[in-house]
Amino acid sequence: MDEQSEALEATTIETDSELDEAQPAEPPSEAASADAPEGERPTRRKIEEQLEALKRKEIELRRALVMADHPELADAIRLLQGRTYALERIDEKLGLGLTKAELRRKETLEKKVASLLEKRAELDAQITEVETELHGLGVERQQGFEAERQHALQELLVALGTHDVALRTVGIEATELVPELTRWLPEVETLAEKLSNYATKPN
Repeated sequence: MDEQSEALEATTIETDSELDEAQPAEPPSEAASADAPEGERPTRRKIEEQLEALKRKEIELRRALVMADHPELADAIRLLQGRTYALERIDEKLGLGLTKAELRRKETLEKKVASLLEKRAELDAQITEVETELHGLGVERQQGFEAERQHALQELLVALGTHDVALRTVGIEATELVPELTRWLPEVETLAEKLSNYATKPN
């Protein structure tokens, strides 16, 4: 017997042995199935596992036959089988997900992120409060000054309206006596025009 026949016979013997292990038992009768304990009844999962085992053995036998008929292809078949197995192992590793240590680290980091986010929310609220105070700083006081200035312009307008005619009667301009008036005269005139338009505006 040559080496090729010996290899095929060895593969066949080994496969027969494995096939005997994967071979499903004779299906029990309905009465026997009913009387059998729950744990001893064949389950669908077990039958599917046996079916998959038979399919794998069929492929192994086909591979052994090809290698027996074409020994020159044996190395190529083994190489393809090895490369395929390597990819299967890598896919299994990729599907494993995080390790226990990584899961513990993930939980720790998630807690830290949640804590930092909470602190950031508190800081954002404080920043908003400070910015509001900053933008409003002096606004009320400034508004008071604006109202006071407007009142002063009105008082100046009244004073000019009361005494300007008398001064001009004697040939004197108010600005000659109080040169600083020149600075506010444009605003006083604008104010007088607004008040005049308001007074003459129909109800």
